[in-house]
Amino acid sequence: MVSNRSSTVFNAPESGSPLNDFTNTFVLSSASQSRGKVLSEIPKAIVVDPFRQRRSHRKSGAGCENCKRRRVKCNEETPCGNCSRRGERCQRLAHHTRAVVIPSKPMPAPTALPNFGPTDATVNLHHMKLFHHFQSCTRQTLMFTPEAWDHALQLSFQFESLMNTILSVAARHLAFLQPEEPTYSRAAASHLCRALPSFRHELSNNFTSTHIDAFIATTILLQYEAWTSQDDDLALFDPTKDRVFALGSSLKEVFLNSVPLLSGQTSKFLPLLQYNPLDNLVAAAKISNSTLTRYQDFFSYQRPVNSELLNIPLSCPNGTDLAFSDPWQYCYPKRWKLDPIEDGYIPAITQLCVIFSFLPEAAPLDYVSVESTLISDLARYILSYPIMGYGPFASMIQQGDLHALTLLYHFYRAARILLPPGECWWAHKRAALSEANLKEWLKESIKQVEV
Repeated sequence: MVSNRSSTVFNAPESGSPLNDFTNTFVLSSASQSRGKVLSEIPKAIVVDPFRQRRSHRKSGAGCENCKRRRVKCNEETPCGNCSRRGERCQRLAHHTRAVVIPSKPMPAPTALPNFGPTDATVNLHHMKLFHHFQSCTRQTLMFTPEAWDHALQLSFQFESLMNTILSVAARHLAFLQPEEPTYSRAAASHLCRALPSFRHELSNNFTSTHIDAFIATTILLQYEAWTSQDDDLALFDPTKDRVFALGSSLKEVFLNSVPLLSGQTSKFLPLLQYNPLDNLVAAAKISNSTLTRYQDFFSYQRPVNSELLNIPLSCPNGTDLAFSDPWQYCYPKRWKLDPIEDGYIPAITQLCVIFSFLPEAAPLDYVSVESTLISDLARYILSYPIMGYGPFASMIQQGDLHALTLLYHFYRAARILLPPGECWWAHKRAALSEANLKEWLKESIKQVEV
């Protein structure tokens, strides 16, 4: 029998609902005054025990596997704070899917270039910086109009070789502007290593599908790249391996054999190639026949190579017997066997006479400066001089012919003096180093010949 004063206190059981819904307390009593009630409710405010209350919390439904395994709270970030602090890989199960692996450090998602080429490449901040620099700065220092290079930039998203060549030249420009930063030179070499194989692939596989402007832009940029790459070590210098003339001769052969196959396409570059800066330069130089003859006699192949040939070239006095443009309109001989002297060396002297006539010691009528209107024509002519090749002249350089290397020395000397380093950044380093290294190399070679 239960006493009237006895009672038992029961707390309401917990469930998945909020705790506050079950904080009322009930009394089981047999008192008569309860009027048949077995359970009597005690007001909530009377029995609240703060020490027995549980703090409310939210269960982590999207916690990572590591936090669940350790039974610790996960902040559900990507990656979570616990995995970041422990240096672990943060992994969580997606709903109704396989496990999703999230790197320990957030990485920017790579963006694929649309129709980039045979092997889709990815773009990172480095590529975007080089691309933007070419678009905003580098293209203004190159021959052809900015509109033509805008067209080339659009084509670069379809041709991998053109894209990598653009990035390589942009990196070379940044390396010139920031010589204390070595990463740009390495980036230029890296993009060049990607450009050359892809260019060979495009030339050898279904070449007719190549856009003619992409082909022209790539060949021109490769020549700029050859100018900008130069080894500073004199011990490694070898004039017979001059990249500018070796590449220029190869590009000319590829160009002449390939362009006719693509001539049916609409081009923005072909009309620009038809402009010949030689006409303006010959008209401004006003070279007389006697001056042209003096230069040909001074550099005659019949004359032995000596230290006198390394002196300052002859002056170019202007006379009334102006030379016609015919000597400078070089035509590639149509015979199987070319004579190195007649078809290579002598035409190279004639073409160099135009450049020599603007040197300060030649007392030109029009001095070439940054403000001169002739600077763009002269820069384009110097850039295209190795591409012209002039028959076997490039082969004479590769064979170590002292007469040809003497002309090469004067060519780089004139380029260093006439081309401003800021506007013609691509020629400055190679011209200066090649001039100095060639002079020392020729002096040693002449000593050995004289002995």
